[in-house]
Amino acid sequence: MKEFVVKSQGSLIKVVQKEMPQLNYNIILKTLRKKDIKVNGKRVNKDIEVKVGDVVSVYAFISEVPKINRVFEDDNILIVNKPTGIEVVGNENDLVNILSGEGVNVIACHRIDVNTEGLVLFAKNEMAEKIITNAFKNKTINKYYLAWVNGKPLKKTDVLNDYLLKDADNSQVKIFKTKVNNSKPITTIYSVIEEYNSTSLLKVQIPTGKTHQIRAHLSFIGHPIIGDEKYGEKSVNKKFNLKKQCLTAVKLELNFGNSKLSYLNNKTFETNCSWLKYVVKDK
Repeated sequence: MKEFVVKSQGSLIKVVQKEMPQLNYNIILKTLRKKDIKVNGKRVNKDIEVKVGDVVSVYAFISEVPKINRVFEDDNILIVNKPTGIEVVGNENDLVNILSGEGVNVIACHRIDVNTEGLVLFAKNEMAEKIITNAFKNKTINKYYLAWVNGKPLKKTDVLNDYLLKDADNSQVKIFKTKVNNSKPITTIYSVIEEYNSTSLLKVQIPTGKTHQIRAHLSFIGHPIIGDEKYGEKSVNKKFNLKKQCLTAVKLELNFGNSKLSYLNNKTFETNCSWLKYVVKDK
């Protein structure tokens, strides 16, 4: 609970946002609906006008909101480095809402897994959203991932073509060599960057970009990502004492063709891997 005295007259929601920037609009609204905000000792369930000197008490669970690293930003797009543990979009604590709390409104154009870190590209207006969405659809934006996997692939470079079936009930996917009912064709391209004692560092691209594709596909060929608790090997994860997958969206190459975002054509953005320091355990 946090209690404060109103310093300037205004709407309750705006006053709370100013005093408690870690709470975004949706969280404050939800807190109001639950009657977990008091003004001068009285519970309120809607936005009201508050006056200077009013005492506001907010009973909201405040989790630590990470500061999001903005890699590039202009009037049309925003590229950020998403930490692990945060959804891009989908709940009140997602990346879109965190950025809203930081004062920037964005539109999600693509996603990476909640426990995958790395670069995420957002639109800041409807014009940019349309262009970015078309670019992803037409595969003119190149996304590269870095993955630390168990074992050493026999082929140092390979193009994997298989089928992915989404199992929504268990929040996971399965890979098949041949098509099964409701499965989708997938393509995963990898190349070995470096080999260690029992592990390898891979650069990966996924032209098809399906849910959990990299994690499930690499596990399917016998090289699960280290730290992956869903598709990985428990004994290997325990060996390296890692509980989050060592997978990062490390690079974006932009190409928006002859559009209003053409000034960004051939621009490349990169980030680092937070887990790369752990590979020394296998050297």
